[in-house]
Amino acid sequence: MKRIFFVLISLLFLPSFQGGDEGMLLFAKPRVHTIGDSTMSEYKPAATPKRGWGMYLQAFFNADSVTVNNRGKSGASTRTFYETENLWPSVKKQFRSGDYLIIQFAHNDEKCKGEDVYAENARLKAEGKDTLTDMRGTEPNTTYKQYLYRFINEAREYGVTPILMSPICRAYFKDGKINDEGRHKLPGTKELSSQESAKVFSDKGTYDKDYVRCMREVAANMWVPFLDMTTASQDLLERQGKDFCMAHYFNCGDKTHTGAEGGMAIATLAYNLIAQEPMLQELQSWQAAPDKETLAAYAQAVEEKGKQAAFEAKGEPFEVQNLKCKLQNLEQVKDGFVPIGGLWPAGEIDEVANRYIEYTIAAEKKKGLVIESITLPVRAKGGAGMNIHINYGFGDAFKDVTTIYENTALPKCKTVSIRLTQPILVPAGETFHLRILPWYDSNGRPQKGKRLILGELKVSGKRLQ
Repeated sequence: MKRIFFVLISLLFLPSFQGGDEGMLLFAKPRVHTIGDSTMSEYKPAATPKRGWGMYLQAFFNADSVTVNNRGKSGASTRTFYETENLWPSVKKQFRSGDYLIIQFAHNDEKCKGEDVYAENARLKAEGKDTLTDMRGTEPNTTYKQYLYRFINEAREYGVTPILMSPICRAYFKDGKINDEGRHKLPGTKELSSQESAKVFSDKGTYDKDYVRCMREVAANMWVPFLDMTTASQDLLERQGKDFCMAHYFNCGDKTHTGAEGGMAIATLAYNLIAQEPMLQELQSWQAAPDKETLAAYAQAVEEKGKQAAFEAKGEPFEVQNLKCKLQNLEQVKDGFVPIGGLWPAGEIDEVANRYIEYTIAAEKKKGLVIESITLPVRAKGGAGMNIHINYGFGDAFKDVTTIYENTALPKCKTVSIRLTQPILVPAGETFHLRILPWYDSNGRPQKGKRLILGELKVSGKRLQ
């Protein structure tokens, strides 16, 4: 009897039974965490037609054996995901030994045309030119690799198995084939110094700006499974053809973001890549093989969950307005908001996670809130390329981030009255954070004189009894 008692006690201290911020959990089922950008991210169906492939990955795993925790973030690069408080640090808090981590970045790392933004800013400053406010860019042979190494090493410290998955292709067709840029291989070369070479585990030489090759090299150096989603998605897109892909997969107004059908197709590729990787035998044992009807039902459930009607909440009505805002990497000028320095960077196609206007509402310590309506007049001045997301999250760490509004692009000098009526529960003692994230479609060059103007924000709902 004593022996059994001591065995049970010792099990409590094994790493596989301990977990991040959730304390000690006995026999908790493992998680598959996914980190990446907007092609993976969660979206609220009522707000946008975009769907990240991570929204559908759970359909390919037995839910009673493993849970998918999709933490893809719209607009993120390896740099911004690693350095933003509510992203990588909060993911690590959810780790438990025995979990898995799928890492997929490159779309936003390609800002600055494959140069590191800090190095590029130093060069521009030396030449007396405007520096960039988009801080996402990484050079593939150096900083991109360095951030991948950090994700891998830090995941392993928690007993988590890292997996590198190359980014999905952009629908950049030429003569029926996906071109190099669509495969994340940018024009130009990079001369590495000896010091840089040592950092990226390569010999000194000249390297092309190929993010997929660089990820593959990191995987080989670190003995990490490499899942080539770039080639898999290229094969799929070329097989289906440009017209079909734009009508069914990339039907959100650009050649990067997928809709529901495209997101499900990419999730299916992810399932197949995992199933074929010899290093992921344990993960394969939890995979499901859903038929078309099951997948269709799962996709429909995603849509319905995101479009749930308002629920009836009993409580005292409230309305707040005249809220003060906090600015991050933006400044308020006489007639609107602009990036610090006034320059909208070139090449932005999605939100920049660390550039926003933020409003906060705190629930009482013992009473929660239900936010039922958010109204906000917005206007673009100086051009018709202004885009915005409205996201909400909770607490200083901005957790449980959800996109509830998207407009690409706002009409020039015409007010758009935004009214959102989907209910949001703010638990007792929690703080609700609302962020407006603007970016400008610059047509390939930086833009000045473009401003986002916000009217008075009004938030109403009920204080729960």
